[in-house]
Amino acid sequence: MLPSLLGAHPISQLSNHHRAGVAAVLFLLEPIRRPFHAPIPLNPSLYSLWNGCRSIAGRIVTGKPLGPVPFQANVELLRLFLTNREDIVESIEAVLNAQRKPIRYLRDHSLLSRHFEDCFFARTAVTASQTRLRGQLEEAHWAGGFRPRQVQDLHNDLIHPAEMMIRGFHCWQQTRWPGRNGRMHYAHTLFNLYVIRCLLFLSIRLWVACPNGEGPDSSATGRLAEIQGLLDELWRSSPANQPVIVRDARWLIPLAQSSITDELAPYFEVAQHITETLQKADLLEIRKAHVRMIGGHLTSQIRYYCTKEGVSINEHSVVLRTRTSNALDFALLVQGLVELLKAYDCAFESGDERMRLDMAGAICQGISADPELFLNRVDLLSAYSMIEHVFIAPRAIEEAGEGHVVYSPAGQRHVQLLKEYRALIDRLIKSLRDDFPRFRPVDGGCSPYGVIFGLPSHLIEHMALKALQHDAETRFSLEDVFDDRDTSAAKLAWVNGWRKLPHIDPEVQRLYDYPQQFAEDVYHRLESELSEASLAKPRDSNGAPCDGSTTGRLYIVSGDDPEFDLEKPDSKASVIPELPARYFHSSDRQIVAAHKAEPFDRAQLLAGRREGHFLVSYETPGGWIALKKDLLTEVLGAGRDARIVGLPLDAAQVLRLMCTDLVIPENVADQASVPPSIGNAGPVIATASSEAKK
Repeated sequence: MLPSLLGAHPISQLSNHHRAGVAAVLFLLEPIRRPFHAPIPLNPSLYSLWNGCRSIAGRIVTGKPLGPVPFQANVELLRLFLTNREDIVESIEAVLNAQRKPIRYLRDHSLLSRHFEDCFFARTAVTASQTRLRGQLEEAHWAGGFRPRQVQDLHNDLIHPAEMMIRGFHCWQQTRWPGRNGRMHYAHTLFNLYVIRCLLFLSIRLWVACPNGEGPDSSATGRLAEIQGLLDELWRSSPANQPVIVRDARWLIPLAQSSITDELAPYFEVAQHITETLQKADLLEIRKAHVRMIGGHLTSQIRYYCTKEGVSINEHSVVLRTRTSNALDFALLVQGLVELLKAYDCAFESGDERMRLDMAGAICQGISADPELFLNRVDLLSAYSMIEHVFIAPRAIEEAGEGHVVYSPAGQRHVQLLKEYRALIDRLIKSLRDDFPRFRPVDGGCSPYGVIFGLPSHLIEHMALKALQHDAETRFSLEDVFDDRDTSAAKLAWVNGWRKLPHIDPEVQRLYDYPQQFAEDVYHRLESELSEASLAKPRDSNGAPCDGSTTGRLYIVSGDDPEFDLEKPDSKASVIPELPARYFHSSDRQIVAAHKAEPFDRAQLLAGRREGHFLVSYETPGGWIALKKDLLTEVLGAGRDARIVGLPLDAAQVLRLMCTDLVIPENVADQASVPPSIGNAGPVIATASSEAKK
């Protein structure tokens, strides 16, 4: 849930969720062969745990519709694997005994994946029906919309034993190949990773109907309890010197959504399932885990940009980039924060201090990446979190008819959650400010604000790779990464220890040590926005504090409006400056030639549309045109109004729904002036009469 950070999208523009933050996956696996004095460039391989070779998926998914994947049958299969753990681990050790194999074998993800799974299926007393389950969970996960996008130089997938086997081989090649005991130790780690991967897939199938209501309890709550039982048994059967990677089955659900994908709608479908089918305590824990993971992912993205460009956390370019590329992450944060704020409110009223502080810590982690947006500019947050093709569905447009665009069901739910969020944050801001000092980073300790990672699944990769060493810390798990109550030196050493492996250049290790100053910068920025929000006067109907900090409005005029009169423009609307052309991207050469938009590659524009980078986008006779979200901060956020004219009727309606808090009433906007259109180029945007100030 979280696709940019490697130079393009919610991780270089990679992340949807952001998801933009493969911001700092901490260290390079291959040694850096350069003079010691040379600076270390920030490049993708420093942020992924990439091993230097091109990785491909271990299995081809056909994309054909799948029949029901039986939940209970997969649970029974995993129980069989756990019962036969020792035999399976012996087989895995034999695969790891590969020091005399050619390099190509040691880097063949597909081949190693097959050999690894053979250790489970070919050497265990599985039935014919159980054998047919092989690979079905992964294929069902992908078919459900969570297929990982191929990303150059980045392992974008849930934790995969074959990938971690390749990384182990690389480490041993650079140092020395271990004996049988060392291989057995790592074989147990890989066994654990395989079971966790299967449980991740199962966690997203709690709501999928199966024939005859199979299982002792076919409810989502009952299935979640079965997954927890398997997870508990996994750690009971694991040797004491193995890291307990994740303890709480509820954390598997957001973790299973942490890859960069092309589809965004499934994240909201899962969120709705969670709300509708799980008990309140489970719902709250899942939301808390998701909010913390997204918050950490986004602050990691910021850390990456700041380090790469040598700028401060408040640098305008960093703020603009992260806001534009993280529509999915922002939308998911809103959904999670509403639940946490409600729980915080109840705990405050009932005097439950433990619950209150637990919720406060998670809330602050969630909003830490952009506290101004989440605390003081909720009107802008509303538009930044909108995803055009998810919240305003083409089917809804077709059914409603031209000029009568409506929200999709997911859009209606999101708009309602935004209203709830605004009311809750306004009411609880002073209490949050009072609780916030408890989460201040301390010297020599570890704050969640300073734990840098790319995707949440990369945290598991760090723990798993560190298990190559017998003395690796085993007291902490994934949940502890985000625990703001434990700021101990021991946890700091654990986090820093992920990068301290014998084949990692010491210079690289130092470069990615826990950033104490960055953690403090995140804290102080959040502290400042909390103080400003809690001291602000009551807000007006537009959501802006009534203290002089105003937000500009959009005057939207459709070029298709039959009631629009070019000869009689409204004098008030006509003085509003037209939005500069630089806020429009287009692949239509005629529009670009007329200086109505900046040129943009069609494939990139459509990719940005898919990720929610734009406020509205539509096809023209010669290509596509899109309105950038940058104007939210640079124009409206700066208190200036802007006029947009010449939009097709449907596009104008979409834009009004995307920016519902930021547009003036339609009957006023439609009186603004419209300049002549461009020949046969179709509906276009008017050239700016004055450039908005950067």
